[in-house]
Amino acid sequence: MMSQSLLKFGWIGMINYENHTEEHLLTLLGRDDELAFTEIYNRYWKKLYAMAYERLKSKELAEDVVHEVFTSLWQRRHEAVIKSLNAYLAAATRYCTLKLFSGFSKADNPVEEMALPDHSTGQAFIDFRFLEQMLQQEVNRLPEKCRLVFRYSRQEQMTNNEIARELGISSKAVEKHITRAIKQLSVSLKSFFHLFL
Repeated sequence: MMSQSLLKFGWIGMINYENHTEEHLLTLLGRDDELAFTEIYNRYWKKLYAMAYERLKSKELAEDVVHEVFTSLWQRRHEAVIKSLNAYLAAATRYCTLKLFSGFSKADNPVEEMALPDHSTGQAFIDFRFLEQMLQQEVNRLPEKCRLVFRYSRQEQMTNNEIARELGISSKAVEKHITRAIKQLSVSLKSFFHLFL
């Protein structure tokens, strides 16, 4: 591995990965350069986490999404054709977020099969307006407190702390209700997602 060779000769300090272009980092990644992978992670994880958290409103689930995206990137470093790293990772994050709703296992539909940056967004992903209608029907079937928390979070765009204050419960309880709602919805909507993905 290139980084190991440089380390052996004491030159590793001379390489500044922060200044590498996206294209150069991808080239190094394809050569198993772990430091290039680390730089990619450092550049993008906050953005991907924010994207996932915005939809899921759960730290735990957002962290799972980011972990899956970067695990997939490393596993496919030799065969993945990536024109834009930013677009690829964003698409992978959107897909992984959707996959949580679908209840798919990793083996059913691995992230790399959908995480392609050159797909048109209109065709590559589900029509969210229709998805919202389907979700609304399933949300109505949630237990009362769970449904209320989910609606405050999604429809009112309230933060976990705001919901906690409104309902007189802890932020941790809010997060648990949201996680429970998402898991229950993923089971309910599994057959629906099979029609689209």
